Amino acid sequence: MENILKEAVEAAKKKNVSTLVVASTSGKTADSLFELAKGEKLNIIVVTHDEGKPESQRRFSQDIRRKLLAHNVTVYTHNPRMILARKIIARLFGRFGFPRWYKHLQEVKDKYGSGIKVCHIIAQMLIEGKILRDDKVVAIAGSKSGADSCGIFSIKPGNKWPVLEEVIISNQGRFSI
Repeated sequence: MENILKEAVEAAKKKNVSTLVVASTSGKTADSLFELAKGEKLNIIVVTHDEGKPESQRRFSQDIRRKLLAHNVTVYTHNPRMILARKIIARLFGRFGFPRWYKHLQEVKDKYGSGIKVCHIIAQMLIEGKILRDDKVVAIAGSKSGADSCGIFSIKPGNKWPVLEEVIISNQGRFSI
């Protein structure tokens, strides 16, 4: 996990991307990224896995949440009502031949693995939550064992979903786009 985080920070600096987006279930990955990026001029946005859960059932550490918030790190938990609305709209539009988000995600997973798929999902959550509007981000995600994939995404108001510009590293290896 540490190597993925280091590569993400280095890629952000090298490509002049100022925002890092990271999926974190317990907060450990987010905390590790925060410590690694300390002193860098990088914005960090953490997307938790606790959507729709009462506070007592959330897995993201409240101590880590407080620490991150105290250092101006955005900690975002997606609104689950948006997920239901997205599924209904996607089915309706899919019947009329419009591109479908879930088909897109399956294609991403087949080509780059589940980590890059999750990177797409967290970037989309931040678009829907109006946290990201017009930006380029390095997104970091993975599996239960921590971060294993990262990529550079372009977020543009006219796009239906985040555009993958470069896979830095994937749980299925390295790729060129």
